[in-house]
Amino acid sequence: MGEQPQGSLIPKYFLHGILFSILFLVLGIFWALILVVLVAIGFFIGLIIGLLVLFFIIGGLNAALTNFVWHTPIKSDWKSLLAHGFVLFIVLLVVSVPSLIIGFAIPSIVTTIVLFIVYCFIDGFVAKNIAGYWEEEDEEDF
Repeated sequence: MGEQPQGSLIPKYFLHGILFSILFLVLGIFWALILVVLVAIGFFIGLIIGLLVLFFIIGGLNAALTNFVWHTPIKSDWKSLLAHGFVLFIVLLVVSVPSLIIGFAIPSIVTTIVLFIVYCFIDGFVAKNIAGYWEEEDEEDF
């Protein structure tokens, strides 16, 4: 596939990042409710199952968004989604450290809004590149 000019990629990174943020907020609330039930029922094992569900949610969401925004099919078998979600969770956690530090150093609504907008680009870039490791190979490549 041909390379796109860098300028046309920036809006796509933003779109991927903002859609991921908004959809993950909704799915995160749903996940939190499931986690509470799982921990209430199974304590530590419920927590482990809840984290696995979180990784599936993150992996599935990013695979769907990568296909939607970038027209790049991503593997969606359970092992791929689990690994994809785990890796993306860890990388996004590490990448968000500067945002947390800035948010604590300069707490205000303006800081929160600016960081959200900046991190839409960053999260979109990270999510798209992480998804690339699970890109489905074309039949013609074999």
